[in-house]
Amino acid sequence: MRKCVYCNADLPDDRSMEICDRCGVGVWGQKMWLAIKKTTDTARDNGDLSLYKEQEVTERRAA
Repeated sequence: MRKCVYCNADLPDDRSMEICDRCGVGVWGQKMWLAIKKTTDTARDNGDLSLYKEQEVTERRAA
């Protein structure tokens, strides 16, 4: 399980960023946070987040 970089809350494994919704809204506001999440999730789904891919491979090897 992954953790939020701000508050250390548990995050789902499919989250493209390591920031929880509470902290994301607190930092960027509701509208901007939803836009950021949508953009990063789309980029992840398109394979544009190479770091996310590398992390998935590393986690699979560790399991």
